[in-house]
Amino acid sequence: MRFHYHGIGTGEVILMDFSKYSTILFDLDGTLVNYAGAQKSAAEYIVEVLELEKSSNTLNHILRFLEDKVIQDLEACKPSAIEPGSNEMRQAFSKAGLGVDPVEFIELYFEGLEEHGEPLPGIIDLLGVLKDSFSIGIVSNGPGSVQRKRLELSGLMEFLDVIVLSCEVGSAKPDPEILRYAMKLADSKTYDTLLVGDSAGSDMGAANAAGVDFVFVRPDGDFSAPGPRVLELRRTADMAKYFRSKTD
Repeated sequence: MRFHYHGIGTGEVILMDFSKYSTILFDLDGTLVNYAGAQKSAAEYIVEVLELEKSSNTLNHILRFLEDKVIQDLEACKPSAIEPGSNEMRQAFSKAGLGVDPVEFIELYFEGLEEHGEPLPGIIDLLGVLKDSFSIGIVSNGPGSVQRKRLELSGLMEFLDVIVLSCEVGSAKPDPEILRYAMKLADSKTYDTLLVGDSAGSDMGAANAAGVDFVFVRPDGDFSAPGPRVLELRRTADMAKYFRSKTD
C-alpha cells in the first residue's frame, strides 16, 4: 500500500509505503471536525444565555479567552487545569475583563460545544477509504461526554475502532501516555502507528514523544513549527489523494 506526497519544503514527489502502518490515529478538533465553528456557536450561546452585549467585540473577546491556556487546560483535563470555582479561576476571568461567574460560563461553554460536531469537508469519504485497510482511532483532549456527543453528531462513529479522550483516561496530549494507551487498545506498536493532527504542541509533541510517525495538518499553510513529520497537508481529507489500494 503506497501513497505519494510532496517532499517537505522541496516540492519533490516521493513514493512512500503505507503498508508499514496498521493503525491511524486522528486528533479530533480541527483535524476531523470543525472546532472553530463549534467554539463560535458555543460563544454565541454564552452571550445569549448570560445576556451579554451582542456585538462582534464581545464575541471575539470570548473566543480569544476560550483559546487561553486557562480554558484549554481545563477542557483537556490537564494536571495544570484550574478548578472552575477557585479563586485563581475568578482572578483569570477578572484579568480577562469577563465579569461573569466562571462556573456558569464554563458550563455554558461545554453545553454549547457539545451540540456541534460538523465533520470537515471530505472527512467522511477519507475515513471510508481508510477503514478497510487500517484500524482507525481518535485521540482527543477533551471531556468525555462532550466529545462523544460531538462524535455521534459528526457521523464518524461508524468508522472508529478506538476512542481515547483525555478526561476519561487521565492523560492529555502532548503526554505520550495517551497515545500509548490508544496503541494498546488498537494492538499496534510505535513503528506501525500514524498520528494525524493540526497542533504542533499537542499532536506533534505527543507523536514525537511516543515515537510514532506524524502527519501535520495546517489549513493556514504554516508548517514552520520544528519537529519530525512524514507529511504536511492543508486539509486532512487530502490524505485520500495519496492513498493507493493494497494491491498497488
